[in-house]
Amino acid sequence: MKRVEKTVWWKGIFWSINLLFLTILLGFSGVASATTMNAENLDHLAAGETIEGPGFFAGNVVKIDGNVEGTTFVSGQDVRINGNINGDLFVAAQSITINGTVTGNIYGAGQALIFDGQSESDVFFAGQNISIGQDASVGRDLFAAGATILQEGMVQRNLFGGGAEIVLSGQIGGDANLQTDSLKIQDGANIAGDLSYKGENEANIGTGATIAGDTDWEFYETMDRGTTAVRETRRPFMKFVWFLWSLASALLIWFLIRIWRPAFWQNTVRPLAEQPLKTLGVGLLTLLVVPPMIILAMVTVIGIPIALILGVVYPIALYLSRIIVAVFIGQWLAKRFKWPELHKGIWLVLLGLIILGLLQMPPFIGFLSSLLIVMAGLGSLVMAHHRASPETASEQTELDL
Repeated sequence: MKRVEKTVWWKGIFWSINLLFLTILLGFSGVASATTMNAENLDHLAAGETIEGPGFFAGNVVKIDGNVEGTTFVSGQDVRINGNINGDLFVAAQSITINGTVTGNIYGAGQALIFDGQSESDVFFAGQNISIGQDASVGRDLFAAGATILQEGMVQRNLFGGGAEIVLSGQIGGDANLQTDSLKIQDGANIAGDLSYKGENEANIGTGATIAGDTDWEFYETMDRGTTAVRETRRPFMKFVWFLWSLASALLIWFLIRIWRPAFWQNTVRPLAEQPLKTLGVGLLTLLVVPPMIILAMVTVIGIPIALILGVVYPIALYLSRIIVAVFIGQWLAKRFKWPELHKGIWLVLLGLIILGLLQMPPFIGFLSSLLIVMAGLGSLVMAHHRASPETASEQTELDL
C-alpha cells in the first residue's frame, strides 16, 4: 500500500451544507401540508395520494407513503419515507428511514439514518449512525459523515465518508475517499476506482473484496500528551488574540459606516430602545424565515437573483447585529450614568463590544447571549429600515453615538 498525503477538501463544505439545512428544516417545525392528526402529532401522506410540491411536513412522527411532485422539506422526531418524491429531499430528524424513490438530491441530518431506497442524484448524510442498506441505490455520489457508516448497497459513482468506524460491503462505481480510524472492507465489496483513506490504522480488507484502482493510505497519528498540553497552554492566548481582533474589526466597521451614513447607528438602535420585546420577536422571525426563503427562491429560476441577494445581505446583517447591540449598550450606559461622549462616542461603542464579548465566553450562557444578541440586532435592523421613509429619515437628528 502507498502512503501519500491527500487533503479531504470536501469535509468542511459537507458539514456546512448539512448544518445549514438542519437549521433550515428546524424552522419548518410548525409547518405542514398534508393530512395532520394533532392528537398523535402525526403528519401523514397516505399511499396513493399525490400532492404538488413544494411539500412541507412536520411532526413527532412523519410518514410519507404517497407521492410528492416537487422539492420536499421534512422535520420531526421519527421520519419514514416510503413513497416517491419527484425533486430534492431535505430532511432533519432524530430517526430517518428512506425506502422510497427520490429523483433529486437527498440532504439528511439526524441521529440514525437508514437509506434502503432509490436516489437518482447525490445523497448527503450527517448523523451518528448511517446505514446504506443492501437494496439501496445512490444514482451519483454519496457524502456521509457520522460515528459509524455502513455501506451495503450500490453507489453509482464516488463515496466520500468520514467517521470513527466505516464498513464497506457493497458496490462503488467510482472512487472511495475516506477518513476514519477503523475501516473494514468485507468480502463481496467492489470498488471500481481508487481507494484513498486517512487514519491511524490500516484498513482491514477481506480477501474476497475487489479494488480495481490504487489503494492509498495516509497515516494520521493522534497527538501525544505533550503536544496536547502545548495546545491547551496556547489556547487561552489564541482566544485572547481572537477577542482583540474581533473588537478591532467590529469597531472599524462601526467607524466606516458612521462616516458613510452618520445617522445609521442612531436610527437602527431606536426600535431596540423603544420596543425591546417586539424587536426580539421580529429578530427571531427574521432568523428563522430568511434561510428557508433563500432555499425556496433558489428552486425557481426567476427567484435565483433574489436568493443571491438575500444570501449576501443575510450574513452581513448577522454580523452587524452585534455592533447594533453594542451601540445600544453604550448609549444606554451613557444615559444611565450621564457619561460624556468623548471622541464621537467611540469609547462607549468599544465598551459595549467588550461587554458582549465577555457575555459570549461561557459555554451555555454564551450560546443564549449570542442568540439574544442576534435576535435583538436583526430585529432592530429590520424594524428601523422597514418603517423609515425618506421624509422622516431626513428629519431625524444625529447623535454622536
